[in-house]
Amino acid sequence: MITCKICGAENSEDSRFCIVCGTPISKGTTIMCPNGHIYDSQLSKCPYCPSSDLQEIMGFSKTVSSEPASTMKNDEFSGAATKFMASPEKPPEPQFQGKKTIIASEGDSSGTVPSGRKLVGWLVSFTWDKNGEDYKLYEGRNLIGGSGNVDIVINDPAVSSPHCLILFRDGKFKFKDQLSTNGTKVNGESSEEGELKDGDELKLGRTEFKFRTL
Repeated sequence: MITCKICGAENSEDSRFCIVCGTPISKGTTIMCPNGHIYDSQLSKCPYCPSSDLQEIMGFSKTVSSEPASTMKNDEFSGAATKFMASPEKPPEPQFQGKKTIIASEGDSSGTVPSGRKLVGWLVSFTWDKNGEDYKLYEGRNLIGGSGNVDIVINDPAVSSPHCLILFRDGKFKFKDQLSTNGTKVNGESSEEGELKDGDELKLGRTEFKFRTL
């Protein structure tokens, strides 16, 4: 049996590597190179380190050596090991050019601010926030839903995406349910489509709104 000089495990006579720690096994004396490789002291240099030509190609000619640790000066060994084991520099953060982030103004929960569209009304809700939340309505289409490509996002799992469309055209507000799961209610009555009047109560999912116009 051969005893591993690193972990002390017993290995068979024909073993080349320790069955416990994987260290190469030698019947003679072993030494460690500056890069942490264990090899037979009868060899003139570490068999695991790159050759000097390859080291120069890789840019390690001044930081990595295959000489035994016993033949290197302390400061040379320390510098080589530190440079070789150092982690690579962190890559630079990606730069996103030409990108714009739209941030809703305070009190506006719609998430987007349409450009060139006139403000014509509001939806006000106290369902989820006792202080109230307001959602601005603009001329043209105002698509409401729980997520996705909508104009007004409602944080309510009972609200479909899309859920309801409110359209302002020719001075009138019209609504149309978008085949939502839980439907649309106006003043307590389920309705697929119709016209909204100032002061109407609109319910989408579990969220109740008060509809107000200018």
